[in-house]
Amino acid sequence: MTSNIFELDDTKLVEKFVQGSNQLLASANLRLEVNGGLSQLMARNGDPIAIMYLQNKPRTAIVKHNSQFLELIDRIFIDRSFVMFGDASRAGFVEYRHFVTPAGYRISYTDPSILWKKWWPTEKFQDKQRFNMNILVSFKDNWYPVQNINVNAGTYTIKTIAGQLVLKRDGKVLWLTQHSQEQPKLDAKTSQPESSTQPAEIGFNAQGYAQLSSADLARKIQQKQSKVDPERVRSIINDLEQKLQAQIELNHKIEVKCSELEHRTTIAEQRLQIVYRFLKEQEIDIKDIFRVRG
Repeated sequence: MTSNIFELDDTKLVEKFVQGSNQLLASANLRLEVNGGLSQLMARNGDPIAIMYLQNKPRTAIVKHNSQFLELIDRIFIDRSFVMFGDASRAGFVEYRHFVTPAGYRISYTDPSILWKKWWPTEKFQDKQRFNMNILVSFKDNWYPVQNINVNAGTYTIKTIAGQLVLKRDGKVLWLTQHSQEQPKLDAKTSQPESSTQPAEIGFNAQGYAQLSSADLARKIQQKQSKVDPERVRSIINDLEQKLQAQIELNHKIEVKCSELEHRTTIAEQRLQIVYRFLKEQEIDIKDIFRVRG
């Protein structure tokens, strides 16, 4: 084990912890200790804030749910494709698990209704020559495109090319949503998106389309011997199509932001459920917390 204690800020130290560093590190408020396959993020008083089980498959971590660093750790976990699975076996801690995800995707672990709300707007995908890669679901330890979701009497049937998942309303499903303009190719052997970070070829090229349509219109105008100036028409069309492309990109950014906010909302709901459960276990009446004392 490498010993390399030096001063870092809290954020950098948490990032090292999440990455699975085996160094002995410290910041003003935290320190990182590693012993075998166990990595612990400790407070200044020596209390464990988070514990990483480095040898678990998938890699697993638990975090103290009332820690002042929970929000920071949660944010970095999300960026590193960790998912919160709820209460840990150790009292007062919540459990996170790490999953390998294709480039350009954000992972979620939610009830099936959240997946259905995200998938429904994509249901009109009409290109039968390619899979709709916007949303992938975990099935038999692989990621597969969602082909269809049927909802009947609180039961969600999620169909993929490898089979189907049947979940009740209170069940949980692991899924991916695309959050960048990368369009991964689908591996023909595994039905898995290729892990390369290079953008795949896409069917529609806005710039090429703009040039083509402008040239075609100018040619037709010349053939009809119109008095309209072809160069002027081409300039107008190019300008309009550039504005259209800019609007498409803006819409995509808004969609990504909405997806992130929806993910944060789901995490907040899970945390609230954990707090309520903790109060119940401690036999604390929630009304007493909000009651105004005289």
